[in-house]
This record gives sequence, structure tokens and C-alpha cells, in this order.
Amino acid sequence: MIRLAVAALLVALAAAHAQAADASKACQSARKKVEREQRTLDAANDSIAHDRQARASCASRSACARYDAAIADAERRTSRLASRLARYEAEAAEACEG
Repeated sequence: MIRLAVAALLVALAAAHAQAADASKACQSARKKVEREQRTLDAANDSIAHDRQARASCASRSACARYDAAIADAERRTSRLASRLARYEAEAAEACEG
């Protein structure tokens, strides 16, 4: 009877350990996702800053129009990235809670 109880306890501990490892792996994966999205957002912001600086000193109307279009596209992309980053951060917080 005692052997059966010990065996059940060992099985429960092994299952708990496996579950904790899965939770840790999910947490690490979620954090990497957040970091990757943050780098992408930072790169987009850098691109906008560069294009705005170039726009300030452009010489031709067509070049200025291209910079304006690039800035507008990057700002739209940035808003999408920011909302996706917020969603990923919430998922990471949930995954890393336990």
C-alpha cells in the first residue's frame, strides 16, 4: 500500500515538473516574441525619424512626395506594430504568471 502511494506521489511530481517546464518554455517563447516585435517597432520608428530628417532637406517635389508617402506608410505600420506588441505583452504576462 505504501509503495502504491509513493509511486503515485512520484508520478504526480513528474507531471508537475513537466508542466512547469512547459510553462517556462511558453514564457520564454512569449518573451522572445515581445522582444522581436519591440525591435521591429524600434526599427520602424528609426526609419520614420530618418525619413523626416531627409524630408526636411529634400530638393525636388517628387523626392518630397516620396518621403511623405514613406512616412505615412511607416506611421500606419507603426500603429499596427504597437497594437500587436501590446497584445504580445499581454500574452507574455499571462504565460509567465505561474
